[in-house]
Amino acid sequence: MTSSTAGAETHALPGAGAPQRPRWAVIGLAVLAAVLAGMQLGRPELVDPDEPRSALIARIMLDRGDWAAPHLPAIFRAKYKSYPVEGDLLAYWEKPPLYFWLAALAMKVLGPGALAARLPSALAQVAAVLLVYVAGRSLWNLRAGLYAAAAVAVAPLALIMAHVARMEMVLMALMTTMLVAVLRLLHDRPRSWAWTAVLYVSAGLGILAKGPVAVILPAGAVLFVFLARGGWGDLRRLRPLAGLAILLAIAAPWFVYMHFRYPPPVDGSHGGFTYAFFVVQHLMRATQEGFRHSRYLPGYLAGALLAGFVPWTVFLPGACARLLGPAWRERRERPAVLLLLAWAAVVLAAFSASETQLAYYVLPAVPPLAVLVGVYLADRTEPGVRDRLFVTGLWITVVLGAASLVAVVVGLVYAGLWHGRFAVWIAATGAVMLGGIAVLFAGRRRAGVVCAVAGMAVFMTFMFAADPFDIYGSRTTYAEAHLAQESRRPGDKIFAFDHVPYSMAWYFWPEDVPSGRSQALEREVNSPGRTFAVVEGADVADALAVRPGAPGRILCRSPSHVLMVFDVPPPEERPAGP
Repeated sequence: MTSSTAGAETHALPGAGAPQRPRWAVIGLAVLAAVLAGMQLGRPELVDPDEPRSALIARIMLDRGDWAAPHLPAIFRAKYKSYPVEGDLLAYWEKPPLYFWLAALAMKVLGPGALAARLPSALAQVAAVLLVYVAGRSLWNLRAGLYAAAAVAVAPLALIMAHVARMEMVLMALMTTMLVAVLRLLHDRPRSWAWTAVLYVSAGLGILAKGPVAVILPAGAVLFVFLARGGWGDLRRLRPLAGLAILLAIAAPWFVYMHFRYPPPVDGSHGGFTYAFFVVQHLMRATQEGFRHSRYLPGYLAGALLAGFVPWTVFLPGACARLLGPAWRERRERPAVLLLLAWAAVVLAAFSASETQLAYYVLPAVPPLAVLVGVYLADRTEPGVRDRLFVTGLWITVVLGAASLVAVVVGLVYAGLWHGRFAVWIAATGAVMLGGIAVLFAGRRRAGVVCAVAGMAVFMTFMFAADPFDIYGSRTTYAEAHLAQESRRPGDKIFAFDHVPYSMAWYFWPEDVPSGRSQALEREVNSPGRTFAVVEGADVADALAVRPGAPGRILCRSPSHVLMVFDVPPPEERPAGP
């Protein structure tokens, strides 16, 4: 492929210079994705607040046998004042049930632990990697599929969320399935009913994973492509009426059940599941202030996406410049590139306009960008192609990688977190970078891309396996809960300050762990006996002040949490005086 014809042939099947044994390349890619997603998956520490909350809901489903409705312990009624209490449980309406179902099934097989709670996210990452490979391979060529899948496999944002017990990775995998299905339905002739079923089953499951946003965002991207193509005639290729029936058959039963189980108040006022889920948790969160995680600085989510997509971010300008022109000219015959760009843009724009923003909201934009980068890398690494912008991007990748490595080392030393065992990982990452420099000097661009993948894989392995910034130690209460369980005697109480109630409830389940601020702790220690309290470091002074006559003792201290014990003697043993 020459430079003059590369842009016109990016949709061809298959590309020149493809690996001779693609099966082994795909197997190797799947193993890489599984290893990276599976590292430290079984660590018992669950990071507050999201992981233990998801794990606790799944465990309650499994223990109580009520798989229809998510619940939390009733001790959280103060946090969710509008949600109904059912015995010792509190209905939880903020998220649909799919992730909790998957985690509960994993707990049924593996036991109730952190591994089972996180497993759906890790498996979703592996599935997304393979789906991106399918998109690149089937619509362009084998090498494009491999590069695209490798980009997702080592992308920091995707890897981080693959280790978190939340529904975002499951949503990303389902939206990627929808993307692949739409691409196939728009390009295949004749259309396949199998891909139609895949599209709308994935859409229905996406609604059960995250809500209407799982369908609204893809629909926005598809509608933009049809508008750009100048007509609606091809919309029938997606079989929307049959698809709507499939989607409703998958998603509607759960919402109907929840509506009748938790109906609106009889007086006609706002309330009930349907209002709380669709209006409060979706419409109001997106359009009104007052919820947590309010809108940050302009461009926050764009910056999060670019940072979470390194090192491939460097190649996005070249990919857009190279592919956008031909994609627009060929939008009638080959709308794939236009759909990929629209998919990523709609995700970013929609969440950037929302009043509630979190970095991982833009996660579904990673797969389409990865396919675009994969196509660009496959095109630019063909023999005979000369492209200074692409070569410059490879050099920038190496330079930024070296600078990031130095920044990590300096940050660890400055924070007092450096350990001698980190030197092996730093040396391994540095060796891969030196190899990348060597192959770039030799003009071997494909080897340079492989070095970029290998460097990110080694670096992310270091971040997860060594945990140099002590994420699992500083943002969990596992050590404090374990010590409290070992130190307690019959009749001793346990208390969790307001920032750490979910993890304490998870570690002590099925025992209730009261939570709250200083006033709630003061009520707990007013009665005789010992009370163990886990508090954040900034709240220790407040906790010590709740009982001046019988101050608490600090049993252990972590970077962010403290375990305290208050031992209040019975009234007859207390000293006289005011």
